[in-house]
Amino acid sequence: MNYILYGKDKGVIDLRQKQRIIIEAVLKGKTQRRIAKEMKISRTTVARYLREYEKAKSKIMESSDLKLKEDIISAPKYDSSKRIKVKLTDKIIEKIKFYLAENEEKRATGRSKQQKKK
Repeated sequence: MNYILYGKDKGVIDLRQKQRIIIEAVLKGKTQRRIAKEMKISRTTVARYLREYEKAKSKIMESSDLKLKEDIISAPKYDSSKRIKVKLTDKIIEKIKFYLAENEEKRATGRSKQQKKK
């Protein structure tokens, strides 16, 4: 799903672009000018989204809900100890090849929506 954000700018920015702006600035330490140049958008747009991000972040940090803060700040935790290990066997490889061939046939006959995705 792709959410569209409308703003003062004449252009349209989707949610993925907004996330990229924040990631580029916060995690990679890029300047607003550089982000704007690379994404071919206005520097004021970059500044606006970073301001909104900082405002939302400070609102969360000021919150008294400690559980919410911990959930947002802490790294994700995965318990993989109970997972069953699966080996790639010849049987599985044959099944994969069968489904790939089946998908190829469906694309060739104009039934691309009936393909297996996973």
